[in-house]
Amino acid sequence: MVLTVAMCAAVVGGIARTAILPDREQPFLSSKVWYRLELSAGTAACRLAAGSGRYTLVIGCLADASETHQVRLRLTNESGHGGQMKNMGQAARLLVLSDEATGELSALRQPLPQVVERPSRSLTTSASAKEVMSSNHVALLGTTRDFFIHVTDGELNDPKQYARMTAQCLGEGDRVRVYVDQQLGTDGIRGSQIADLIHLLETDVLPRVEAQFGTLVDVDQDGRFAIVISPWLSRLQGGHVSINGMVRSTDFRCDVAPPLGNQCDMLLLNSALPCGAALRDLLSHEVAHAACISQRVRHQSTKVGDEQDWVSEGLAHLAEPTVTNSAERIATFLDDPSRHPLVIPDYYRAGLWRDPGCRGATVLFSKWCAAKHGPGLCRRLVQSTESGKRTFEQATSQTFEDLFRQWSVSLVDESTIQSLDSRGHVGSHQLAGARRHQWETENGEELSLSIRGTAIAVVEWRSDDSHATTIRLAGDSAAHWQFSVRVK
Repeated sequence: MVLTVAMCAAVVGGIARTAILPDREQPFLSSKVWYRLELSAGTAACRLAAGSGRYTLVIGCLADASETHQVRLRLTNESGHGGQMKNMGQAARLLVLSDEATGELSALRQPLPQVVERPSRSLTTSASAKEVMSSNHVALLGTTRDFFIHVTDGELNDPKQYARMTAQCLGEGDRVRVYVDQQLGTDGIRGSQIADLIHLLETDVLPRVEAQFGTLVDVDQDGRFAIVISPWLSRLQGGHVSINGMVRSTDFRCDVAPPLGNQCDMLLLNSALPCGAALRDLLSHEVAHAACISQRVRHQSTKVGDEQDWVSEGLAHLAEPTVTNSAERIATFLDDPSRHPLVIPDYYRAGLWRDPGCRGATVLFSKWCAAKHGPGLCRRLVQSTESGKRTFEQATSQTFEDLFRQWSVSLVDESTIQSLDSRGHVGSHQLAGARRHQWETENGEELSLSIRGTAIAVVEWRSDDSHATTIRLAGDSAAHWQFSVRVK
């Protein structure tokens, strides 16, 4: 017998099938039914059917990702083995949330807005942007242009944290113009590299990404998407951080003056360019960011703000043809998912800008959502007028809590996530699914776990008892614990 107990996050939307189990009783948990601890208490005692078997407990919460919550587990049985959980307090009431077996899940009550493809249009540019504009048909080869880049650990809205770089236009095609930072000198980038870069963008990346996410806006009305190649990307945050590419939403806004924004549709690339599949994945990821930002810029009359970082990064990873840019991140997340929260509105301010595990979480969540909700999901997400969790709710017509709950279980039970083998090779990394904490229960020892908000943990143990077993759970009620028993 294999028994799986899953505990995930609290539901704030409509609840499909709600019932309250009596106080101070220890109910047998029904198969494939989701339960939630009532928020007024943080403990629960639930009975598991008698018999030997392997048990899996998937634990999670939907508290704020900036916080870490503790949960304690102890097993007892009818013979008294295992003792009592210290400081358990009174038992919590349980709410029945949904029947997983019938697919009965809570859904939003508002209709999903109709998705309309918006044609590309030019934006009104400020005086400073017009100074660098040229006719769509006039070549700028050899000319220079100044760009600004944030290079310190300081605040993003502080002009003193930005460096000016002067770049020369060394190549252009029908849709792309390539600028190279003059720090590199004349031998920094070969002409053949620039030609290959333009060809890859114009014949593959741009048409493919725009078909998936929507067209790019021409912010500075020069008829081309700017690629700016600079060694600055190897020494960001005061020289401590190196990245391969970057797209900033402030560059696409004409109301943000330099140095905080460049008033240009542009992509920054590290001068240490990768090649082959890695370059294609990198360009696809960054152009996807530009396409997603472009859709929000088109809504600027309705004051639509920037998308939250975790959603933006998840969408960009969906544009990558292979896994060169996500393999390490996926492997890091699966190695210990309890440490890597999913919902991070601002990676930079949270100190998680380059955290691979958090990025791995949003890669897997976005892939899972895309597999469940079809190819049109990307466009619905991109064209959402909401942000963060509400973006996914608007695009799927399900509460985020339902999505998180289903995704958490999929990480344990499903062997593939949108063609990704979670127990095979991803790039050079060998995966073994989500990490399991092995719980030795023979001596009645309590297990304590630390779990971040919107993160999960997986616990496994074996039981040879012939008595019905009670699992006792104690944790901070603010963590919004939730759980479900499933028997195979």
